This record gives sequence, C-alpha cells and structure tokens, in this order.
Amino acid sequence: MLRANKASLLFDIDNTLVNRDAAFDAYILNFIIRNQAAFFDEDMSLVYDEMITLDCHGRKDRKLFCYEVLQRFPRLPYTAESLWEDHMSLPDFVKSDRLLKQMLERLSADYQLMIISNGSAHMQRRKLRQAELVDYFEHVFISAEVGYSKPDQRLFSHALNHCHHASIVMIGDDYINDMQPAMAMQLKTVFINPENETVAVRPDHVLSGIHDLEEALACMI
Repeated sequence: MLRANKASLLFDIDNTLVNRDAAFDAYILNFIIRNQAAFFDEDMSLVYDEMITLDCHGRKDRKLFCYEVLQRFPRLPYTAESLWEDHMSLPDFVKSDRLLKQMLERLSADYQLMIISNGSAHMQRRKLRQAELVDYFEHVFISAEVGYSKPDQRLFSHALNHCHHASIVMIGDDYINDMQPAMAMQLKTVFINPENETVAVRPDHVLSGIHDLEEALACMI
C-alpha cells in the first residue's frame, strides 16, 4: 500500500529519466540527412556541432531555438512553425532503457513515484511512452498542463498536494530548475550531474547517472 511506502519521489524527465540529449543527437543527424541540399557548402560536422550548441540540452525556449536555426541556416525549407512541427518528431528517437525500467519496478514497491517536468504535454508524454515508462508513475505533472514552469515553486506545490509522504525527494539534472527550488522548499534532492557541474550549494546527493539512484535513496530515507 502507498502509505506504507518510504517516501514520494519527484522525477524530472529530460536527461533524468529519458536520455533526451541522445534522442536529440539522433534527430539532428536525421534532420541533416533529410536536408542535405540546404547544407551543400557547409562542413556537416560543424553543422551538427552548431545545432547541438544552439539546443543547450533542450533548456532553450523551442521557439527561440527554431528561430536561431533558421537565422544560421537560411536555405532550410522551413518556417519557424514548420520547423517546430518537424522537431515534434524528437520523441520517436527516444530509446527504452531496460535497466532503468527494472530499477523503477523495484522502487515502485517502496516509494510513490511521480513526475514533474517542463515542456509541452504532447512532447513529454510521447517521450515517456516511447521510453516505456508511463506505467511506473502515479502522477505526471507537466508545466504546459499545470500552468507553471520550473523553477516556479507553484509547480512543485501542485505536485506536493498529491504526495502521500512527509519525506519527498526531487530527482533531476537541472540545478536551477530542479535543485534550487526543491532545496528552497526543504525537499531532499538528488542531482543527476554527469558533467560534474560545479554548483553553489550542494544537493543532498550528486550522481553521475540515474542508475545509481537506489543506493543514494538507501542512504537518505
């Protein structure tokens, strides 16, 4: 039963549960191949690198990203709107992670699992379906549906209203959007930090990847 569980866990999606950067890499490679004529006088490896830089790990506003891509590569046969429509195929490149699913299955026996994510509902829910993760989570709160975006604490407060436990852990890869508001609200925190980013205030645990979560939770709860 839920009330016998140890704690409520709040998960981010992108680059926490889902390897969004890997999906974006695959999407961009596919995009470049489909639009080779627009890059005929460009070094393809530099085109790829520029796209990755413009993306900022998905943290940049998507309208701004589309605008900047078209400014840099004006031969592309898109408007900002049609480029965004093309970009909506990104979830198709998300891969399922067998070890992650096994871990979530184990965690679901001891914890209440929930999601708190920025982004469009269509994109984020498709990523979860493609990664085969939907069934592990009791609640999924996405900014476009709730009306508030991280780091706005109102999105966190909305999720907290559905938590069954006093002990609540936020797990995410974005220090500003995930860790700072969670720490300000006195939640426990697990920072997924594969690039070893230096931060001003250290969260409760810093992990190189999500697969180390069980051990960290055992030390926290």
